[in-house]
Amino acid sequence: MAKKNKPSERERNGFLFDEDAGTEEDLMELFGDDAPDGEPAYEAETEPDSGSEGADMPLSDEDGKVPQSVSSAFHFDRYGRRIDHKKNRYGKRKNAPKATTTVVEHDTEAKREYDEARARSEARAQKRAKEEARQRALKKAEKAKQRRRSLSTMVFGILALALLLAMVWFVTRLSTIRIADVPEGYTEEQIVALSKLKRGRSMLFQSTANAEKAIESDPYLEATVQYSFPSTVRIAVMKRAEAACVRWGPQNEYLAIIDEKGFVLNEAAESAGSLLIAEGLNISNAANGTRLGDATDTRVAALIRILTKFKELGLLSRTPRISRIDLKELMQIRIYTEGTSYTIEVGDPSNLDTKLMLLQKHWDAIMQKASDYIKSGHTTATIYLYSKGGVSISPYEPGYAYEIPVTTYLPDTPRPQETPEGGSAPQDTPAPETPSVTPMPHQSDPFTG
Repeated sequence: MAKKNKPSERERNGFLFDEDAGTEEDLMELFGDDAPDGEPAYEAETEPDSGSEGADMPLSDEDGKVPQSVSSAFHFDRYGRRIDHKKNRYGKRKNAPKATTTVVEHDTEAKREYDEARARSEARAQKRAKEEARQRALKKAEKAKQRRRSLSTMVFGILALALLLAMVWFVTRLSTIRIADVPEGYTEEQIVALSKLKRGRSMLFQSTANAEKAIESDPYLEATVQYSFPSTVRIAVMKRAEAACVRWGPQNEYLAIIDEKGFVLNEAAESAGSLLIAEGLNISNAANGTRLGDATDTRVAALIRILTKFKELGLLSRTPRISRIDLKELMQIRIYTEGTSYTIEVGDPSNLDTKLMLLQKHWDAIMQKASDYIKSGHTTATIYLYSKGGVSISPYEPGYAYEIPVTTYLPDTPRPQETPEGGSAPQDTPAPETPSVTPMPHQSDPFTG
């Protein structure tokens, strides 16, 4: 066996050829020239075993004989790829050239027109891009100009507003406070202090409404504050008059002084003094400067009507003095006088103005008749303001019925005429006889007509 040289890459890859199998050009055409210079492209080794896997597809000559110089360990398919049956895969053909495609373009008239159209299109696109860039730059410059203009306008407006405020502040500085009708027990300095108005300060920072609220924090005061441009304020103050005391609290253990409108002047009075007392209102809370009760309280509304009418008619200054009003039964309001056992039955709040006007008109005569009953031995006298046609007086307690009223004062009955000497003129009609009175043990209307 010939001496082995250094194995070539073909031998390492399993290519075994005989030296006489073919010429060098044939081998180079099939595998390429990859053998180094001075070294044979292949070297034959020991003949392969006839029982190898490659023996089923041998290379043969015309006579069908397998040449001894060709190894049967591998073979090629029709595309020149080595087939390895042991690994059941195709081998890659060594130095196989890659497929390439060459496009040959010919300079024709259509191609020249296409190139010109493409050049024109690119020129238009470049021109359009330049115009868009120029428009963007113009818009950016315009926005910057508008921002500068807006900033200058805002600065000018702020300066003008500051100047205007300074002028208004200087012009509207309060210099004069005029107070009309200073109430008794107060001074002008006290009213100004209560209003919290500051002289020398602009009216831009002072409010007449706040001044009214500050003055009316004193529950006895009711104020109206008006501003006269440029620097004068006028204050009209009215003192609320005490009209009555109201019992309130869970057990009616407190006294609150109110005016004729129902505003609480003193929520914790020690005594009623000379004021009349209103009972039966069921008031659970009373605060200074607030209205007594709520807007839906019918008893409070009736009391306010009575107090307003008392003040209008001057009944609070009459003798004997009205000392108490009982509103426990809204349909049976009663008034009591001080130092007497008289009971004035008002009834329900309907026609309240007419009833109190009759009482005021015949006050002296009614009280004189009630006094006569007491002097004649009766213990009480009841005055009914809701009798038919006028006011009736009874020497009995409320709740009894009579055949006819004892004494009745009609609304249209003229007063006794007086003589020039001051006496009463003689009456043409005789004095009425004293009727018989029959007391009834049940509560009902005391009059029948």
